[in-house]
Amino acid sequence: LLDSAVKANDGFFTTFFVSPYSKYVARWAARGGWTPNQVTTVSLGIGVLASIAFATGARGGLIAGAILLQIAFMTDCVDGQLARYTRTFSRLGAWLDSIFDRTKEYAVFAGLAIGASRTGDPAWVLAGSALALQTVRHAIDFSYPIAQHQALASARQPPIEQPSDGTRARLDVEPPPEAVAAPRGPLTARVVRSAFSVWRVLDRQPGARWLKKIVAFPIGERFAVISITAAIWDARITFIVLLAWGGGATVYKFAGRVLRSVMR
Repeated sequence: LLDSAVKANDGFFTTFFVSPYSKYVARWAARGGWTPNQVTTVSLGIGVLASIAFATGARGGLIAGAILLQIAFMTDCVDGQLARYTRTFSRLGAWLDSIFDRTKEYAVFAGLAIGASRTGDPAWVLAGSALALQTVRHAIDFSYPIAQHQALASARQPPIEQPSDGTRARLDVEPPPEAVAAPRGPLTARVVRSAFSVWRVLDRQPGARWLKKIVAFPIGERFAVISITAAIWDARITFIVLLAWGGGATVYKFAGRVLRSVMR
């Protein structure tokens, strides 16, 4: 039951560096009568404390902020694990989790920028660029499933008694390339089919699944990068790494969304 509380499709950092111990924190929280929304709120508070520590700009503040940010992320993992462990799901909880994640991340960006400015190294342009990039990434992540659900809702549905009315009609199941109508134009069709075939072949390679998750730069990897670079170096290095890795992840995810949309 405890292992079932861990999300199966989490990122690499979360799966191997946080979930092995956070699930026990989730069990402790369940025994203490905590609710997932309470844990989510605590995570937000710790994240705000991390941003305040970063805002000092001092080496001790950067190290303290890095530690607090990891505690905040661990607590953020606990709320979902607690919800699965106790079977207490809610739409409010899902919304709060998403909003508070964004709030913590943006507050940390602000804290790092303020701290850098106080030490005579203004990094406001880098901070603003990282914030804008992350906003675009969130827009890509949230708008794609909404568009897919809208397309499904507006599509003509087959009768219930029709035998083919099964999993092939679901948007969360990838259809085989040969079963999908190719885009018009011979060259475009060949290119898209080839790219989609390569994408599916890579999924079957050992370790490719985890590599793709790392490249996508999910929140666990982002918070790990922020903590490590801020504690060892400074805010400027943190923003440069976020922009470099985040930019590549944006191109990767956007290309994947476009490819899947065209094939469907």
